[in-house]
Amino acid sequence: MDSMTEMFCDESSEILRNMRKCLLGAKGSDSYGQNIIQELFRGVHTLKADSTMMLYEDMSELSNVMESLLYCFRGENKKVTEVERFDMLVIGYLDFFEQETDKLAQGGKADGAATALEQEIKLFTSEIIARMSEEEAEEYQKNISKPKKQIYYIASASPEEVPEIKEKRKRTVSEPVISEKKQSERKEEQAVPVVKEPAASQHIKESKKSDVKRNDGDDAAKHKKKRYIISEAEKQLVSQSARNLLRVIDNLEYELGSNESGTFTRKQLERLQNIYADLELVKKELVSTDFVPVAKKMEIVVDEMSEQLHKPVKLLVKGQEIPVGSELREKISSALIHIIRNAIDHGIEDSETRERLGKSPMGLVKLRFSTEDGRIKVSVKDDGCGIDTEKILKAAQEKNLLTKPVDEYSEREIYGLMLLSGITTTAVANEYSGRGVGMDVISHNVSEMGGKLKISSKKGLGTTITMKF
Repeated sequence: MDSMTEMFCDESSEILRNMRKCLLGAKGSDSYGQNIIQELFRGVHTLKADSTMMLYEDMSELSNVMESLLYCFRGENKKVTEVERFDMLVIGYLDFFEQETDKLAQGGKADGAATALEQEIKLFTSEIIARMSEEEAEEYQKNISKPKKQIYYIASASPEEVPEIKEKRKRTVSEPVISEKKQSERKEEQAVPVVKEPAASQHIKESKKSDVKRNDGDDAAKHKKKRYIISEAEKQLVSQSARNLLRVIDNLEYELGSNESGTFTRKQLERLQNIYADLELVKKELVSTDFVPVAKKMEIVVDEMSEQLHKPVKLLVKGQEIPVGSELREKISSALIHIIRNAIDHGIEDSETRERLGKSPMGLVKLRFSTEDGRIKVSVKDDGCGIDTEKILKAAQEKNLLTKPVDEYSEREIYGLMLLSGITTTAVANEYSGRGVGMDVISHNVSEMGGKLKISSKKGLGTTITMKF
């Protein structure tokens, strides 16, 4: 399993877990409000983007169908009232995703199909749309319509599979602006990396520092390095065991609810939770993690958007080798996708505009990973047009989210409005913008990990977003 696939499995596992916990927290309710709907929407939105990038078409299509259903319920006063039916569909979605990612984690292929579940979700969606007013239904259709997405990454494809996947990819690409022959050649040369697991990764060596206090007071021998050898298969087994155990815990929590008289007691559940915590600790000690696969993922995002939006953009990455915990890396990766998408879609101007402004026709996005005072620092800086504060205020006003007169908002407070769910400055939704979920995901992931988010921008010069953990 290559690093990108491994990261996809780990990130998906965490997202699926959070979605299950979200349903668990609302168990017994006769309706679901916006807090639950938005949490589920964030998860599905991210899973859709990641599975699409990795060319897992069944997971991507199911996520797209589920997102369309959830979009029906997004809105200030909207609620899910058919809770039992809704739960059945969401749990079916979670089960399918877990089943497919388990196959990947065990070295197999994500080859399952969810045709029946897709049809059930579509039927529910169509029934809800039929209840909408004509104006509401028209707005819904406008928001969910989007062009087909360009895909670049082929996860662990064999040389024999590459021609077939390339041909499939070419059939899903939007109409090219340049000649079809040149477009196809450029995509095949630049946009379809084939990732193979290096032979050297059969066995990995990890080290753990341990302070050893010597009786003779010998300072030179105070620190002794213990070395461990773990095979690739064993590493994957530890990771998969942690995922499986966590799912057992989540399912038991969901089934038990507040019932203390079941055959499985709370005390037993707590023991399982402790086992998971110990196993997770061992996994973190044995498995080395850095930002290298995250950097690779962001390069794919930039290449894809540059091609699709016809904006030449260059990504510069520094510091991707610094160590990081897997859970934190997953949250940062998810946030970075939305930050970089916003930078290119909203920030970077087209080549003609940039040349007119005296800028280089090629946009620049700088991604930097570093440590500062013992904290991990991640920053994304673009040289685009900067943040349009007037558009943000207008969007927030239209959503009735302002709590005071427009002229009383400071620049910092306006940037804070960007982080609210549903806020978008895009008139028509496309593959990358317009659903008002991107900055919401960023804010959610940063706060969930106890981090801090800082936004700074200068009109005409660009924007910098910094996360510290």
